Amino acid sequence: MRAAPIVLIACVAVVVVGYLAITGSDREQGSREEELEYLRVVLPDEHLDVAHVEVSSREAVIVGQEGADRYLRLRVFPGQTRKNNGVRAEISVDYPFVPGERVRYSWRFRVPDDFVTDAPANRWWVIGQWHDQPDQRLGESWDSFPSRSPPIVLGVGELEGRVAISLGYGPTTGPARQQELGPLWIERGKWHDLAVEIYWSNDADGHAELYLDNASEPSLAAQGPNMNNAYQHFWKVGQYRHPDIRTDNQLDIADLRIRKIEVESTDADDKDNNDDNSSRKRRAGSQE
Repeated sequence: MRAAPIVLIACVAVVVVGYLAITGSDREQGSREEELEYLRVVLPDEHLDVAHVEVSSREAVIVGQEGADRYLRLRVFPGQTRKNNGVRAEISVDYPFVPGERVRYSWRFRVPDDFVTDAPANRWWVIGQWHDQPDQRLGESWDSFPSRSPPIVLGVGELEGRVAISLGYGPTTGPARQQELGPLWIERGKWHDLAVEIYWSNDADGHAELYLDNASEPSLAAQGPNMNNAYQHFWKVGQYRHPDIRTDNQLDIADLRIRKIEVESTDADDKDNNDDNSSRKRRAGSQE
């Protein structure tokens, strides 16, 4: 009998994206240059302008190195100061796209050997999310933007003594429950490759495919609308969890990459294009 999906998330408070440099203490905020030093460890230069570090203190982000490879270790722990209304240690990237575009997000992550889960309660614990935000084209701002959960979210938990991740998928603007897919088993102490390809849409043609450890076929796949509004959703990787979880936990991340994938045209699209081309040729002939 297949294990039930891990509980992913109940309600996520609004996350303000903007200049979110590292907080060194209640009186001191890290500089943008310091923030960039961390971001360069895991991101290529072309994404730095739209990326930020969201941690409560310098104790929550550490640069690690194994041979020539560098990575970030993101930490959440009891008593930490909340960041943007939550217990979190995350990297955020506000990569631009419009509905109808397909985007691939990939990264490496590792759950350390001493990672303590929240089993058996398995309260929500997010290691990846794509979150909506105010539509700047409509003059919206965070001041009046509704608080809601992300339409695509990756959770971590433990089932039957094994660590697993699962996928929550679907808009969170109404009463309908998200699709819950998983579990996918992972190993403590091992680097895992993860890629999520998303065809962004407010309509039924939206879809997402998750590939674990370079699988040739999707490890998980979901279909249907995946946006809470029509504006680009930002990507976050790291740890964000239920505030009542009291363990000290670290998560390693590396090699965050984003790229757009050309969407293949359908037969109907090809027919429409051919009809348009034929019409243009007929009009050009009549003008001659």
